[in-house]
Amino acid sequence: MSSEDSQPKSGLSCAVANCKEHSGSTKEGYMVSFHKFPTPIIIQQVWARKCQRDDQWDPQSSYICSSHFKPQCFHIDVKAEFSGYIPNCRVLKENAIPTLNLPSDSDSSKSTIINGTAENETTKKIIDLMSYIFPPQLPSIPMSQEDYRDLYDNLLMECHNLRYEKQLLENIIKEQQKSEQHEWSNDEIAKAFVLLSCSKRAYMYVKDELHYRLPELRYFRSWAENMNMNNCPKNDILKIMKLHSENIEDHERLAVLMFERIVLDVSESDVNHDNSVDSFIELQVVMVQSLLSSWKQPIFADFNPKMNKAVLINIIEELENIGYKIICCVTSCSSRNASLWTELGVSYENPSFVIPNGRRVVCVPDSHHLLKLIRKWLLETGFSLNGTEITKEPLDALVTKVPSSVSPCHNLKRKHLSCVPLLQRNFKLAKQLLSHSTATAIQHYRPIEDFELLNNTSQFIELVSNWFELVNVSHTNDCKTPFDSPYGTFLYKQDQLLNKMYDTILSLRCKGQSHSEQFQYGILMHINGIRELLHILKKNGLDYLISSKISKAPLNNLIGQLFSGEVYPTRLNVEQKLRMIILGQCFDTSSVNSNAKDNDDEEFIVGQTFKLANIYSDKDSDGCEESDGSEASDGSEASDGSEASDGSEANDGCDGSEANGDCEACNGSEASDGSEANGDSEASDGSEASESSEISETSEGKVIDTSSDEEFHIIRSKDKIKIKT
Repeated sequence: MSSEDSQPKSGLSCAVANCKEHSGSTKEGYMVSFHKFPTPIIIQQVWARKCQRDDQWDPQSSYICSSHFKPQCFHIDVKAEFSGYIPNCRVLKENAIPTLNLPSDSDSSKSTIINGTAENETTKKIIDLMSYIFPPQLPSIPMSQEDYRDLYDNLLMECHNLRYEKQLLENIIKEQQKSEQHEWSNDEIAKAFVLLSCSKRAYMYVKDELHYRLPELRYFRSWAENMNMNNCPKNDILKIMKLHSENIEDHERLAVLMFERIVLDVSESDVNHDNSVDSFIELQVVMVQSLLSSWKQPIFADFNPKMNKAVLINIIEELENIGYKIICCVTSCSSRNASLWTELGVSYENPSFVIPNGRRVVCVPDSHHLLKLIRKWLLETGFSLNGTEITKEPLDALVTKVPSSVSPCHNLKRKHLSCVPLLQRNFKLAKQLLSHSTATAIQHYRPIEDFELLNNTSQFIELVSNWFELVNVSHTNDCKTPFDSPYGTFLYKQDQLLNKMYDTILSLRCKGQSHSEQFQYGILMHINGIRELLHILKKNGLDYLISSKISKAPLNNLIGQLFSGEVYPTRLNVEQKLRMIILGQCFDTSSVNSNAKDNDDEEFIVGQTFKLANIYSDKDSDGCEESDGSEASDGSEASDGSEASDGSEANDGCDGSEANGDCEACNGSEASDGSEANGDSEASDGSEASESSEISETSEGKVIDTSSDEEFHIIRSKDKIKIKT
C-alpha cells in the first residue's frame, strides 16, 4: 500500500454494504476518514470481498471508512499522544485489512428483503409474526447440469480467494513475529539504552503503549553481562560514559588516565580448549577517573596489546570526543613505561606531551611505587649525598636495641628492613619505615654513636615522609600542616618542600653508582608534573590540586580484586570477572586486597548507570562468588584504611617487577616462607634465607617470578592452583 493510498479522503461515502458513514461523521472522538483501496491486487481483492457488494461497482475508485479498521491498523501520531489532542485524520499501515462492522451474508439478505418489500412498520411486524408461526420452507428449485457447473466454478473461485486471503494474513503474522524476535545488535541496544537511562517508565510507555519496536529489558542484561571491553577505544563502556558526561559540569570532566600491564602464566592448556596457548600473556588494563569529582571507570582490558604513543593518543582523543578532558597520565615507574615516556618526548625536566588538538597532557609516575623504590634502594645499597652517607644502620640498631613496647614507631620489626622480594613490594612496610615517627624515634633514642649518619638518615626519612604526605592529600579539611593540605593552598611552604626534595634527589646517588637511577628520575618527574598540573587547573578556574587523584590506587585495587581468592583467573574468565566488578556484582575487596588506599568509594560509572536504569531484579544481582581471600587474615592491619589484609599493591613493581594483589607477602604483609604471620614477633630465619631465592610462593599457591623485569609477572603453582573453567 502506497502512502497516497493510506491517506484519508473526505467528501466520500463508504463502499461497505449497509455502511452509512460519510464525510463529516465522527466516531469515538475521531473524524471518520475514508481510505482508498490499496494498489496491490491481492489486498484489493480482500478489501472488495469484505465489502460484500452485490451491485456493479469499481473497487479502484472506491473507499472504505475508518470505522471498519482496528486501532492497531493505524500509524500512531506520537505528537498527538504526548500533547493530548485528537488528530483530524489517521494514516493506515501497509497491509491493513478491514475487520470491524462488516455485514454477514444473512444480514445483507435480510436487509434487502425488508428494504424491498416492507412499506411500513406494521407490515414488518406482520411478516415477523407469520415467519414465527409458519416457518418458511425452502423452495425446491430445479437446477440443470450447467447450473451445477456454474455453482462449482463460483465456489472454486471463492475457495481460491480465501486461500489468497489466508496466505496474506499468514505473511503479515510472520512479519510481526519476526519483528518481535529481532536480533538486536550492540549498537541498537546502546541507542535504546539512552532512553532507558533517562526514565525506565518513559521507555516502557513508548514500547508498550505507543508500540515502538524497542528491546526487552533482558537484552540490556545480556548486553551488560557480555559488554565489550577489548575493542578500545570504540567499545560499549565509552557509549555509557557519553551519557554520564552529558549530566556533569565542565570541571568534573577533567580526568586522569592510568594504565598498567600484567603478565600472566598460561603455560598449561586450558581445559576448555584442545590446543595450548602461549607460555605468557599480557593483560593491559586502562582506567580513567575524575580529577575533581568522585567518578571513575575502567575503559579497556585486553590481552597482548602494546601501549605505545599511537594507542595512548587514540584513547585520549576518543575520550575527548565523548566529553572528557584528559590532563594527566599516571603509571608505575618501570622500564617499559620509561620507554613510552621517551617515545612521547617526555622527561623529568619536561613531563608533558602535546596531543593533536594542541593541548598538553602531563605524565606523572605513581607516588606509591616511588616510595617502595626508595625503601628498596635504601635497604639494599644506601645513598651518598654530597659526601655524606644515608644507610639502614640506624634503622637496624633501632629495631635491635629499642623495645617495641616503648617505641613510637609503627611496631617497627625486622620485616620492615627485610629485602625479601615479596616484602620489597609491600607499600605498607615502606610507608611505616619512611615515616615521621621513624625519623623521630631515631633522633630520640640515638641507637648508634655515629651522630652524623644518624642525623642524615633521620633528616632524609623526614623529608621523604613530608613529600609523600603532600603528594597524597585526599581531602580539603582537617589540614594540620601545609604538607597535608591540597597542593596550592600553602603554595610558598609547599614549593619550598618540593624544591628541597628535588635538589636532594638530584644530588643523591645510590652507593656504588655514578649516575642517577630510574626511580630518581621518576621522583623529579613527579615534582615537575604536579607543578604543571596546578598551572593547568588554575587556567580552568581552580586554585589547588587534590594530589591523591594522581595515584594508581583505584587501578591497583581493581587488579587486586581480579586476582583475589584461591582460584586463579585464567585468560577465559578474567574478562568476565572484570565485567562483574564493573557492574557492581562482585564483593568489593578494595579495602582488603590492596596496600594503597582508594579514597574514592563511589561505584564505577557503568555500575551506577545500570543501577539507575533498574534492569536487574534482586535475584539478578547476586553477583559473583566471594573468594576466600575477601576476609582479613592473620592479624594484618587495616586500621588506617590504606592497607590490605589479603593482597598487596597491585601492579606497581620494583624497577618493573611489580605484581598484583598477591605479589605482597602472604596474608597481608608477611612472607610465606617462614616469616611472621601476625606482625607481632620478629621474622624467622626462613625469611632471611629466602632473600637469595628468585621465586617466592604465597599461601594461595600463586608464584611471583621476582627475577622478571616486568610490572606484573604472576605464575601459578601447578600443585595448588585450580583452573577455573
